[in-house]
Amino acid sequence: MKMKLNKLNWCVISICTLCFILGIGIGYIMALYAGNSAHRADIEFSCPDGGAPDSNGCCSGETYTDMGDLGFNCCPDGDGDCYPPIK
Repeated sequence: MKMKLNKLNWCVISICTLCFILGIGIGYIMALYAGNSAHRADIEFSCPDGGAPDSNGCCSGETYTDMGDLGFNCCPDGDGDCYPPIK
């Protein structure tokens, strides 16, 4: 009986060690992916005409408008939908 119990302990220790090493590898890969994703998200936004937004984040032909509960948005000078400012 003692021989069987000793063999079982080594199996458990081996499996735990293997899982620990795999966890380190998977965690490292996930950290690299998260870092690369954050770097890719660091881009500059521009207006459809290729220009930069004004200090409020609105493009040319848009007015920075207080929409009450909806907050401040950029609305076209003519007719159309309003959108959040470009940050």
